[in-house]
Amino acid sequence: MNVIAPIKFKKDMFKFLEEVVSTNKEIEITTNNAQGLNDGVILISKRKWTSMQEELYLQRTGTLNYISSLMENSTKVDLEEI
Repeated sequence: MNVIAPIKFKKDMFKFLEEVVSTNKEIEITTNNAQGLNDGVILISKRKWTSMQEELYLQRTGTLNYISSLMENSTKVDLEEI
């Protein structure tokens, strides 16, 4: 993951936005808080965010576990019938 300071992000914001959209890779924008700990934000593409939200929904509803168990217990014949 690319890590940058806020001043660099501000200077080349459009370039970084285009990079995230085109590569689908995250960029971390770091800041330091009063305690001196590294803090910041992660810039992700809308495509990745949507994918993450869908996966969280599938986990929350139990659908992901159900599909995974079907896949683990299936045979080649089962999959060919689909």
